[in-house]
Amino acid sequence: MSWLRNMSLPLSEVKMLSRKDLTQKDIEYFRVKYGKRFVRALRAVEEGKVKKYHFRPSGTTKWVVQGDTRAYLVSPEVFCTCRSFYQSAVIAREIDMCYHMLAQRIAAIRSQYMAIESSDAERRRLYAQWRKVG
Repeated sequence: MSWLRNMSLPLSEVKMLSRKDLTQKDIEYFRVKYGKRFVRALRAVEEGKVKKYHFRPSGTTKWVVQGDTRAYLVSPEVFCTCRSFYQSAVIAREIDMCYHMLAQRIAAIRSQYMAIESSDAERRRLYAQWRKVG
């Protein structure tokens, strides 16, 4: 996959995001680097829109971020089912990650997400919704 680039956050950014409270300087740094995607991602995390599903008995884990109109499946540092990721990261190569992917990373680093336990049967039903690109 030639469009696949390094979508992980640098260690320095992980350290900043790991702090209990972000300073104004930290926020400005992220706003300059990621633009309004950072603001939207941070808001999604703070509003509890990031969910980590753990399915039993398979032990499968999936991340989902609720967007403006629907929930998007996020494969950390790899892919998001939103249109913005497809158009801006895959096709145009203007960005490395959409705000849903950034929200997932922030939530994981800060341990600030909703953990949901569910069954594999429910996972199959949810996949049908999440896998739609758009």
